[in-house]
Amino acid sequence: MQPDLEDLRITPKELENLTGLDISDTFMGRVYRPSVFQHRSRLLSFILTEFLTFGLILIFCLPISLVLARGIGDLSGDARSTFWFLVTTLGLSVAIAFSWNAFMWYKGKSLRVLAHLLDEVDQHNEIIQAVNIIDELGSVKNSTVVLIDRHEVIDALNATRESLCCGLMTEKILRKNKRLIARRYELFANIETNIARLQHLQVNSQANEYGQLFNEALRIGRSVQREMERLNTH
Repeated sequence: MQPDLEDLRITPKELENLTGLDISDTFMGRVYRPSVFQHRSRLLSFILTEFLTFGLILIFCLPISLVLARGIGDLSGDARSTFWFLVTTLGLSVAIAFSWNAFMWYKGKSLRVLAHLLDEVDQHNEIIQAVNIIDELGSVKNSTVVLIDRHEVIDALNATRESLCCGLMTEKILRKNKRLIARRYELFANIETNIARLQHLQVNSQANEYGQLFNEALRIGRSVQREMERLNTH
């Protein structure tokens, strides 16, 4: 990947700095990302995590169930007492797992804007990867792929990157502070400026293989702007 494209990527480490949370394909902080149900690989990771978590809860509940069984004098070792011991352990484990997931869902409701912005970051990085593929195809000898207006594409992606970073910073500020602060309005101004740049670039760009990338970059920028307007009304 060429250096200008590499610099446009929003890396996991940068996401952690912008959001103040540990970000991965599955989690944002300690909360599941809603997008895990939209991607097969992430869904598999989610299911595996759930199984591992339930296994740990089950191991944790075994001694608790043992203490409870001894407390009520129902640990004689026969089939009946063994059955009720297992039922108690399993029931306690399920209850804890359900409570934990309910708590995660509740916490996730307050991070809906962040979840949407993270999905847009994923889209942004995918566009950069698509441009990289076009670059590689264009470098092949006798290739029929013609790269046109690459500079404008980089400019558009840079504007989108700035908008996303501003959006993530704003979300972090509002999440950590209940009242609006002056920094927020500066971030809004940057977003509006970048949206205007994207619109100007789209109008002046030629119809070429980058046209779809422009539209996607503009869509992401407008989506970020809508999220910021939603935050502004709260």
